[in-house]
Amino acid sequence: MEEVRNQKDNILNLNNIHKSTQEIDFFEIIKCMAALIRSEERKKCTELRLQLIHFEVLQYLSHSNQYTDTPAATASYFGMTRGTVSQSLIVLEKKGYLEKSKDKNDKRVIHITLLPSGQAILKKARRTELFNKATNIIKENTSTPIKINIFFNVLNALQKALQTQSFNSGKNKNSAMIKKPTIFDLIELMAILIRSEERKKCTKLKIQMVHFQVLEYLSLCNKYSDTPAAIANYLGMTRGTISQTLILLEKRKFIKKNQDLTDKRVFHIQLLKKGFNILNRAKPTDLFKKASIILKKNSSTIPDGKDFFIEALTALQKANNSYSFGICITCKNFITNSTGFFCQLTQENLSISDSEKICQEHVPI
Repeated sequence: MEEVRNQKDNILNLNNIHKSTQEIDFFEIIKCMAALIRSEERKKCTELRLQLIHFEVLQYLSHSNQYTDTPAATASYFGMTRGTVSQSLIVLEKKGYLEKSKDKNDKRVIHITLLPSGQAILKKARRTELFNKATNIIKENTSTPIKINIFFNVLNALQKALQTQSFNSGKNKNSAMIKKPTIFDLIELMAILIRSEERKKCTKLKIQMVHFQVLEYLSLCNKYSDTPAAIANYLGMTRGTISQTLILLEKRKFIKKNQDLTDKRVFHIQLLKKGFNILNRAKPTDLFKKASIILKKNSSTIPDGKDFFIEALTALQKANNSYSFGICITCKNFITNSTGFFCQLTQENLSISDSEKICQEHVPI
């Protein structure tokens, strides 16, 4: 246990050596955790022949009440147009997962009820096993109990920053939707709020969410993880889907494909200036800034909180049976030598840029 703590301290110290390494941010850690959870969700949904958005709608409806079970409220929650949500509800209704009914007082209002068959498919698709594994890993490797209030504080800050009236007051708070939520339930709710804001931005910029997610990943990955296969693994999508997405992004000159110098079968994907620009415009930067200000004003637990978020991320990475996609500098194979940084797995020198980015070959400490 002490060895693990010392290694973690060394990692944080290494981060402070370089001015180019930014301070660890709550919301960047949340996004890393959200990506791992989303990848697991996609895999489950693929097995069940269920689209990810359909799973998310079913999950939302399982926690909604008489004030939030309408198509309008659902669209607002996910940051989607009512037309998009309407199409999802039609598909789910045809499959027998939900039913619609008119409000008794206002016939213009439609309520959505989740049926037993919808509850059953939702139960199969949930990441219960992943969350249980991650929770056990935290218990085994952490002597200090994680303070769940810190996660509540960050969730509440995000809610206030979004100023989402429908879910921001009294008993309608997102965190109240789940009885006795775990830290991973709260992280998932945070991820949904962030995705909602991202969807709104993407709609304005006329790009699809999957395009935004690919561009974002390419801005974060290092030289070992910028291939179509790595992108597919990170997002939990099929290689065919990613291939089509990359073709569209290349046509719009957001990315460029480069053949590997050693292995001609491998292609590396480079994010171009135009891609960087559209990505920066689509990021919910203002949301994070507002939430950070709210956190600083209303919480005295921020310094300790970052450690707990890092613990939760590490636990999720270890619980995930596939690639962990962690920051290179936090990997077991990362070492420093007389010439700089070095990867023991590939036996290659690493640049500062590579060391600060995510890698699919990452092995959590």
